Amino acid sequence: MGVAYKAEDTKLKRLVALKFLPQNLTSNEIEKARFLQEAQAASALNHANVCIIHDIQEHEGTQFIVMEYVDGVTLRRKIPIQKVADALAYAIQIGEALQEAHGRGIVHRDIKSDNIMVSSKNQIKVMDFGLAKLKGSLKLTRTSSTVGTLAYMAPEQIQGGEVDARSDIFSFGIVLYEMLTGRTPFSGEHEAAIMYSILNEEPGSVLKYRPEISPELDRIIRRALEKDPEDRYQHTDDMTSEIKRIQKQSTRVVRPDTQPAASHLSPPPAVSMSSVPLPDNVPGTRSRRTLLFALAGAIVVVAALSILVLRRPSPTAPPASDVRKMLVVLPFENLGSADQEYFAEGITEEITSRLSGLSGLGVIARTSAMQYKKSTKSLKQIGEELGVGYILQGTIRWESADGTSRVRVNPQLISVADGTQMWSQPSEAVLASAFKLQSDIAAQVASALNLTLLQREKQSLEAKVTENSEAYDYYLRGTEYLYRSTEERDYRIAEQMFQKAVDLDPKFVAAFAKLGAIHSHIYWEFYDHTEERVQKSKLAAEKALELDPNSPEAHGAMGWYHYHCLRNYSDAMKEFHLALQAQPNNTDVLLGLGAIDRRLGKFDEAVTYFKRIVEIDPRSPSMTEDLALTHVPIRKYADAEQYFDRAIRLAPDWEEPYYMKADVCLLLDGDVSKAKGVLDEAVRQKVGQRDPSFLYYSVIIEMVDGKYAKVADLLESKDVTVFDQQYWYVPKDILLGQLNGYLNRSEKEHSHYDAARALLEHEIQKHPDDPRLHSSLGIAYAGLGRKDDAIREGKHAVDLMPASKEAVIGPLRLQDLAQICVMAGDQDLAIDQLEKLLSMPSWVSRSLLRIDPAWKPLQNNARFQKLVAENK
Repeated sequence: MGVAYKAEDTKLKRLVALKFLPQNLTSNEIEKARFLQEAQAASALNHANVCIIHDIQEHEGTQFIVMEYVDGVTLRRKIPIQKVADALAYAIQIGEALQEAHGRGIVHRDIKSDNIMVSSKNQIKVMDFGLAKLKGSLKLTRTSSTVGTLAYMAPEQIQGGEVDARSDIFSFGIVLYEMLTGRTPFSGEHEAAIMYSILNEEPGSVLKYRPEISPELDRIIRRALEKDPEDRYQHTDDMTSEIKRIQKQSTRVVRPDTQPAASHLSPPPAVSMSSVPLPDNVPGTRSRRTLLFALAGAIVVVAALSILVLRRPSPTAPPASDVRKMLVVLPFENLGSADQEYFAEGITEEITSRLSGLSGLGVIARTSAMQYKKSTKSLKQIGEELGVGYILQGTIRWESADGTSRVRVNPQLISVADGTQMWSQPSEAVLASAFKLQSDIAAQVASALNLTLLQREKQSLEAKVTENSEAYDYYLRGTEYLYRSTEERDYRIAEQMFQKAVDLDPKFVAAFAKLGAIHSHIYWEFYDHTEERVQKSKLAAEKALELDPNSPEAHGAMGWYHYHCLRNYSDAMKEFHLALQAQPNNTDVLLGLGAIDRRLGKFDEAVTYFKRIVEIDPRSPSMTEDLALTHVPIRKYADAEQYFDRAIRLAPDWEEPYYMKADVCLLLDGDVSKAKGVLDEAVRQKVGQRDPSFLYYSVIIEMVDGKYAKVADLLESKDVTVFDQQYWYVPKDILLGQLNGYLNRSEKEHSHYDAARALLEHEIQKHPDDPRLHSSLGIAYAGLGRKDDAIREGKHAVDLMPASKEAVIGPLRLQDLAQICVMAGDQDLAIDQLEKLLSMPSWVSRSLLRIDPAWKPLQNNARFQKLVAENK
C-alpha cells in the first residue's frame, strides 16, 4: 500500500505518520476521486481506538496521507496473546472502533491483525479506514499484498457480493480467534484452498488450543464466523457487549475454599484421524443453511481474479451416465513409425482429459479406452461394452518435408446407435504447434454433441498447455511412462521426462503438476523415501499452483503431496475436491479420495468412490482390484472375491489379483486348497515369476499348509534378500527363522533371526521412524529370546503407525505386535491385540487364526479358544 514515514508536523509541533500511496493507485482520475471521497469520510472518525486521518496532501504528483503517529507494534507481533484477559481487552477496543465506524456508515473491509496497532500504552488503534476499498480494487496475485488479507475475508466478500458491517464482524471474529490460538481458523497453502476453507469448512473450536477459555467465548467466535451474514451478529455492539460480559465474569473474585484450582472444563478428547473435521463428503454433515449458502455463491470473485467454486458432488449421487451423454476416446492410430507411438497416445490422453472436464459429458477413462487399441471389435460392440453413445477415433501421421515436420490428425465422431459419422475434420499443423490440435478437436466434439459449455469450460478447452514443442514432446513421453506401470524404472523415466519439460518451459503448468505427482508416488512406493523427495514433490506442485491457481492438475498434484508424503488426509481431500470441481470424471482424483477414506477407516464411503471410478473406467483392472481390496478389511470377502475375479478376467497376466484372491480364500473360510489353486492358475498363465510379493504370499500359504520343504525351495530359488513394500519390510531371514522354528532346528533358527537383526538394526539407523522396520526387528528379537526388546519394538511400531491414524497399515502393526507377543510368551498381551483386530477393520479373521501356525502356541489358551470359536 505504499511507504510510511515517521515525521514532524512543523506547524503544530507534533509527530505524525505520512503514508505515501503508490502512483498506480491514484493516477487514475476516477480512482483518485473515489479515494478522496473514502478518505474524507474516514477522516470524520474521531475515536480513541481509531488511527485518525489529519490531512491528505500531494507532493510532486504523489499523494500522501497525514495520519496520527502510533508508537507501538502491530497486533500480529503480539499474537498469540498469552493472557485471555488481555485478548478480551483488545477485542473490546477493536469492537468499539468498528462500532464507531459502522455508526457513520463506514465499512473497513480489511480488518486483520496487520491493520491493528497496539500502542506503547497498550491501547488499540485500528488503522487504514478509507484505504481498504481502494486496496480492494487491486488485482489479486500471489505476490500482491492482498494475498495475506484473503484469510480474513468474509464469504460474501470472496464471492464478490455485497459487503457491509457484518463482513467486518466476520473478520473481527477471525482476529479474535487468532489472538487466542495463534492461527487463523481458515487456512490453506494457496489462495484457492483458503477460499474453499472459508466457503465450505467450519472453524475448529478455540477450546482445542485453549481449554481454559470459557465455552461462551467459543460460542461468540463461532457466531461471528457464520457463513451466512444473516446468522452472524448484525451489529458490532451486540458482539462487543457479550465480550464485555465475559470480561466481567472472569474478573470476579472466587474464594479459594469454594472453587477448585483446576479448570472446570474436562480435558479435550484425544483427536483421532477419524474425528478430524473433513470437507463435507458425507451427506448431512453440514446444515441446510450452509448448503444453501454455498450453492448461492457459485462464482467467487476476489477483486479482478475470478474463480468458480462449485459444491462438490456427493459420493452417493447417481452415476453421471444416468444424465449425461457418454463418450469414449479410442486410442488414435499411429500411422507413422513405431517410435512415434507415444505421441499418438499422448494426443489421445490430452483430448480425453479436456473432454472429461465438461459437465454435460461423461467420458470413459483412458485405462478402459486403451483396452481397445488395435481391437478388431466393431464400434457397436465397443459402445455396448462400455455403455457409451458416442465414439471418437482417429489417426495421426507425422510427415517431414524441407526439414519441417508436420502432423496430420484425422478424427471422427461416431454415433454408436446407428454408426453414422457425426463429425470429421482432418487437421494439420507444424510439429511446433501440434499441441493446439487437441484443443481444436475437443472443442469441435463438444459442438457436434450440442453441449452447452460454462465459461470456465470454454476457457479450459482454449487453454494452451505450452508454446514449446520440445517441452510438449517430453511431456507426452513422461505421460506414457507415468501410466505404463508403478514399477520404479517407469516412474524414474517419467520423472526425467517431466523435469526436461519444465526445464525447457518454466511456465508449463501441467508438466510441473505431473512432476510433483510422480515425486510423491516415488516416495510412497519407497523407491526414494527421503525428505529430499518430499521437498521435490512440494516445490513442483506449488510451482504449478503459482502458475495457475485454478489448475485441476495442480490441485491434484498437491493432493498427492499431502497424501503420499505427509499423510495429511484433511488437506489432501481439500485439494482433490478442488480438482474434482473442474474435472468431475477424473479417476486419478476420485482414486485419491477413495484411498483417503480407506486410510481413515471410512470403508463404506471408499467403496462408493471406487464403484464410481469403475463406472467411468469399467475395464481398468487396477481400479477393479482397488474396489476388491476395499472390501477385505471390512470382511466382505465374497464381494472382494467377485471383484478380484473380474480384475483377473480383465488382466490375466497381472499377478496381484491372484495372490490377493488367494489371501481372501484363507480369510473367508481357511480354504488352503482353494488358495493354492488360485496361485497355481497364475503359474499356469506364466504370471508372478518376477514379483517378490507373489513369492511372499506363496511362501505364507505353503507355511500355513505345513509344506515346509516347499517353503524352503521357494525361498532358496529366488534371489530376494528383503520383501520390501509399503505394507511391510520382511528380511528373508525372518521367514527362514520361522521355518526352522517350526522344524525345531534351533541353531539355524537363531542364526537366521540374528542375521535379520543385524540387517534391521542397520536400516533403523538410516530410517528411525519407519514402523515396518521396528515391527520386523521385534520379531527378530523375539526369535532370539529377547522378550523385553521385542515387545518394546513392536509397541513402538504401533505408536508410529496407530490404527486410529492409518486404518489400512495400522492394523498390520498390531498384528505384528500380537505375533511378537506369542513368540515372546506373553499370551494375554497377544490375545489383547487379536481382540482389537477382530473388533475393527483389519486383515485378520477367525478362520485365519485357526489355521495359521503363527498362532499355534495359543491353541490351548481358553481366551483364544473362545475368541476363534465365536461366530464359527
